[in-house]
Amino acid sequence: VLQLPVKHIPLPENIFSGVKLLDLASITQMDPWAIARFSIVLAIIASAETLLSAAAVDKLHRGPRTKYDQELIAQGIGNMICGFAGALPMTGVIARSGVNVMSGAKTRRSAILHGVWLLLAAVAIPGLLRMVPIATLAALLLYTGLKLIDIKAIRKLWNFGPRLVGIYAITTIAIVSTDLLVGVALGVVLSIFKLVYTMSRLKVSIDRLENRCI
Repeated sequence: VLQLPVKHIPLPENIFSGVKLLDLASITQMDPWAIARFSIVLAIIASAETLLSAAAVDKLHRGPRTKYDQELIAQGIGNMICGFAGALPMTGVIARSGVNVMSGAKTRRSAILHGVWLLLAAVAIPGLLRMVPIATLAALLLYTGLKLIDIKAIRKLWNFGPRLVGIYAITTIAIVSTDLLVGVALGVVLSIFKLVYTMSRLKVSIDRLENRCI
C-alpha cells in the first residue's frame, strides 16, 4: 500500500554456483599471521556461541545432554569443509534448536533434518524462496526469541534481589543491540563485579551452642 522497498532473500539460480574451491595460490600470497589471527578469533567466537547455545538448549528439554567435545569437534570439521568450499563459517544457534525443541524434537536428528530440508528447498524451489521478504524471516526470529523468554525464571530471579534482574536486563539488551558474545561477556563482567561487591561486605557471625545430653 505504501509502496515501500521490500528486500527479498538473495538466492542464485544454481546454489552450486556459489561453491568456490580453495585456491592455494592466492593463500600463499596472504599474510600467514593475519590468517592465523583471523582463524583464532573465529574459532573462539564460534566455539563460545555454540557452547552457549548448547547450554541453553539443554535447559529447554529433558532429553540427552550435549556432549561438548563432540559438538566442537563436529563444528571444527564442518568449518574446515566450509573453508575448502569457500562457504561462510558455521556455528550453533539457539533459534533453530529452540524451534526444534518447541516442536517436540527428541534427538539430534532434528537438527540434521533441518539442514536437509533447507538444502532441498534451496535446490528445488529457489524461485519461490526469492519471493520471501527478509522482514518475514526477521519476524519469525523475533517471535521465536520471545517464546524463549521464561517469565517464571525472571520472577524467581527477583527473589534473589533486583540487582540480578538488572544484570539480566542489561545482558538481554546488549545481546539484542550488539551480539550474543558481547552481551554474554558483559553479563559475566557485571556478575563478577556484583560478586566482588557482595563478598567485600560479607559479615560472618558464629554462634556456639553447647551439646547437652538429656
